[in-house]
Amino acid sequence: MKFGAITHYLTGVAVPVFSLRTVEGCGIGEFLDLVQFGTWCKKVDFDVIQILPINDTGGDSSPYNALSAFALHPIYIRLQALADDHLNWKAEFEQEIKEAAVRLNALAGVNYKEVGQFKFAMLKKIYKLNRDKIHANHAILSWIKSKPWLKQYAVYRVLKDINEQRHWKDWDKLNNPTNEDIDLFWNKNIDDVMFYAWIQYELEDQLIKTSKTLEGMGLRLKGDIPILINEDSADVWAQRQYFDLSMRAGAPPDMFSDRGQNWGFPCYNWAVLEKEDYKWWRQRLKQAATFYHAYRIDHVLGFFRIWQIQELERNGVLGSFEPASWISNKELNNAGFDDEKIKRFQIPTHPRSYVRSLFGNASEHVINKYFVNSDTDNIIFSANISSEYDILSLHEESYIKDKLLELYWDRLLIANPKGKNQYQLTWFYYRTRAFNNLFEEERRQLSQIFERNKARHEEVWRVNGRRLLKMMAETTDMLVCAEDLGAIPECVPDVLSELKILGLRIERWAREYKKPDAPYIDPANYPRLSVASPSVHDTSTLRGWWEEHNWDRNYYFSLLGLNGNMPEYLTTEVVARIIRRNLNANSLITIILLPDLLSLYYNLRTASAEEERINVPGTCTDKNWTYRMKDPVQFLIEYNEYNMYLRGIVDERRNRPLSE
Repeated sequence: MKFGAITHYLTGVAVPVFSLRTVEGCGIGEFLDLVQFGTWCKKVDFDVIQILPINDTGGDSSPYNALSAFALHPIYIRLQALADDHLNWKAEFEQEIKEAAVRLNALAGVNYKEVGQFKFAMLKKIYKLNRDKIHANHAILSWIKSKPWLKQYAVYRVLKDINEQRHWKDWDKLNNPTNEDIDLFWNKNIDDVMFYAWIQYELEDQLIKTSKTLEGMGLRLKGDIPILINEDSADVWAQRQYFDLSMRAGAPPDMFSDRGQNWGFPCYNWAVLEKEDYKWWRQRLKQAATFYHAYRIDHVLGFFRIWQIQELERNGVLGSFEPASWISNKELNNAGFDDEKIKRFQIPTHPRSYVRSLFGNASEHVINKYFVNSDTDNIIFSANISSEYDILSLHEESYIKDKLLELYWDRLLIANPKGKNQYQLTWFYYRTRAFNNLFEEERRQLSQIFERNKARHEEVWRVNGRRLLKMMAETTDMLVCAEDLGAIPECVPDVLSELKILGLRIERWAREYKKPDAPYIDPANYPRLSVASPSVHDTSTLRGWWEEHNWDRNYYFSLLGLNGNMPEYLTTEVVARIIRRNLNANSLITIILLPDLLSLYYNLRTASAEEERINVPGTCTDKNWTYRMKDPVQFLIEYNEYNMYLRGIVDERRNRPLSE
């Protein structure tokens, strides 16, 4: 869908679909709930509704862990709105659905298991009752033919059921199918696969109606497209050629994680994708354009370079960037390092005495079992320790495994897994014993090589990012926005600006880090091609942020220009000033997280800040992805005092001349 011309500063709200609460819903927000939510948005003069990914994730609550890059999640279907022109079900099941909706809507948060099981069971009943009509419906059959991903997805989902939801790697049959295998299974199991195809037909019908209704109201729907896809997905299972299963994507170590991150998602085989003119990505974007006017590219930095980790490593310490400028053997030779030394730089080598000092009474046991002699004084890991997986699988106490990991990471070079005689320095090369035991001149030479290679990296990443993002920007009419947070290569802002892609500015992180005390950047000085937000789904909300004590809250309070002492909790006066500050951004779009907007009135807030947080990255708890509005959307629509107040501050932004 086309975003259209931007004639004024735009304002929007970010809300996961699952967080919506309506009287018609059934324990979770549903696609059609966005229509009612849009009615409220128009009352307060919003322009954009931003949602999280809505792809099928099976039983996983995380919207970023999808079973398909194309298929929608059945949990967002409205059972009561199933097309009754070709279905008979209301007399049979309407009362059962009503009773379940009352029970599930009484829950404070989303219970994915209970809601998912109920909806799936009800869809099964309706399908069985109407099987013949569905199989003979020309509209459904024609729709199936128009979706090249649908057959693979439906066959994959049926096979997941047959194999009790196990990963496709653990299936006895069809774990590496050809297109002919998939066609044959479809034809032989038409009743089972049509069930999943029909669900997707109904879901798409409801979401298209929702999107078009919002468009008719003058609203734009902004989606979220994750860069990566789950290994256990229909896409990787059926189109293995587009993925590199020997490597996993993640992030290098940073101030939050000394071990880096391994997200577990496979990397792409970009060479194969490029040969086919990125057909898979273009299909994915065109499918998204069926519903969205704009989209957010999750982790846009991954299109410039991804931190890749070999399959059997479990952390991010020994990763390397791809694509990259690799250091050649010749460059190292020219700096005075012969081939034998280069080889030793890749192998963790430690004095026996040092290893003894780490393990104390357990040292002889550890050395005899996991090390072999390298030379008279030094030892190296034995052949049975060749990965982090090997270490973490040992039947040893955790402190022994932790120290073994530290010894395993202590190396200077990582070899290119796809090339010969090419290397990168490890992330913490300057902290390793290997580096600090070198002569001063050798350390200086290695550091100079590292700095030269950093500069070469930038050009490699610039070319790669421009090529891939140009493909994405030209494929549809959607407005492209980028999540460009983190340690950003210098080339990123220029490429985004060149392609007219909007970056992201989160106020608490938008600071001038090269200046003393890293002052906050005034949102009025943000780039025009950006989206401004005070919070996002992966941060604490404004209430939660305010109650944290590990930040310069007093200094930030002074920027708000309020009189008196700084309050210990977030008052409505303070939250209003923060929201106004973000609405004053020079960014084309300001997006405010729904819980932050509800914090403007005390009676709209949840009991505690913890209840309104959407996700805590790096954790896996039953609280993540379960936030729901305390009150139904209908309550907001009728809350005239609140709506008039909110519209007043939104219109201050809307009425500013865009030419400023």
